[in-house]
Amino acid sequence: MAGVRVEGARVTTGTEGFGGWPPAAVATVVAALLTAALTLAAAGAGTLWAIVRWRRDVSREQRDRAWSRFVWAVDHVADGDVGRAEIGRVAARAMYNMQILRDDDEEIGTLVLELITGEERT
Repeated sequence: MAGVRVEGARVTTGTEGFGGWPPAAVATVVAALLTAALTLAAAGAGTLWAIVRWRRDVSREQRDRAWSRFVWAVDHVADGDVGRAEIGRVAARAMYNMQILRDDDEEIGTLVLELITGEERT
């Protein structure tokens, strides 16, 4: 083979890099590399968006669960049946000590739980 050199593990034709390639081949390689880079960027953005959405959904579910428990305790405290009211007071006291409500919900929840339990947070 005239003009072909073997250098280590590489076979070259005497011209280095893309210089010896036809322009259409270079354009194809560059387009493939750009497509791969854009695909990875889109996959990264999609993954990030999915994580943000998942964390927001988990936070919303935790808030809903905490409010459901809170409402359950308040309903039981307000019940006319002495046994249910006592169970509600015990649950409210436990919620008060656990600090189950978060962020903005904590203010109103703490006020209501303080009224129910007769305790004040210091």
